[in-house]
Amino acid sequence: MDNSAFPSRARARISTALAVPLALMLASPVTFAYTTFGNGQGSKWDDPTWGTGATIYWSFMTPGVGLGASAPSGWSGTNSLGTGGPGDIRTIIDAANGAGAFDTALQRAFDTWSTAANLTFIQVADGGGDFGSSTSPDIRIGAFHFGAGDLAGAAGFGPPGDDLNFPDALAGDLALNDMNNFAIDPGNEGDPLQTGPGGLYLNDIEGLLLHEIGHTLGLGHSDVLDGVMCGYIYPGDIFDGSACDYYHVNRQLAADDIAGIQAIYGPAAVPAPGAAWLLGSGLMSLLGLARRRSK
Repeated sequence: MDNSAFPSRARARISTALAVPLALMLASPVTFAYTTFGNGQGSKWDDPTWGTGATIYWSFMTPGVGLGASAPSGWSGTNSLGTGGPGDIRTIIDAANGAGAFDTALQRAFDTWSTAANLTFIQVADGGGDFGSSTSPDIRIGAFHFGAGDLAGAAGFGPPGDDLNFPDALAGDLALNDMNNFAIDPGNEGDPLQTGPGGLYLNDIEGLLLHEIGHTLGLGHSDVLDGVMCGYIYPGDIFDGSACDYYHVNRQLAADDIAGIQAIYGPAAVPAPGAAWLLGSGLMSLLGLARRRSK
């Protein structure tokens, strides 16, 4: 069976609680629908205090590692991502779009989140442990066989309840379903997704990874139809995401996604002015002073 009819179905790790910061409610009439794993404390990377930034280390799981005891029931196989074999999603994407295309799409997904919130992502070597068996690095990305009939494109697992004091080996793991179909969609934001054999929709890898990374950072599903974090309903989810649009390119965060990630990690840090900027500013001030004196 071709599983690509439901491109972006994702699985949240735990039940979520509605979190609408009071300041946001007072500042805007918009009702935010994002959900979070921590509900104001914990379930984030680094300092468990909400509104504080984080440096997050990530890796590709070592090719061929297995499934730990915490893997979802029905999953099988070993990590196929990076093996170079016929079922390696990374190889398939690169073959169709050029060398490094998969990695570039993944980096764009990380960049989208770090542009919105105080987050820094750093790639490191993987420790080699099985899926769900290692607490380091924070986010580990691989691909396995999901259960028969499971239409999910991927699954992202939320951060630990307290990263500093109570690390969680499953937290942050992100698995692609290598029994599904993937592509880098050629369309622009909002365009209909590309279809494959039988006219079924293909997973746009960047949009899918963007959604799953949102889970690994601490966001659950919302019912905001144009939101990256809009998702299907699972036991414990608050919202019925059955009306989510999975058939158009979605690589840009909605206001709700941004509000959610900033509630957890704060807004993106503003870089300090560089020396070139300071020099240019100084020269402009001097020129302005000279003009005033010449009048």
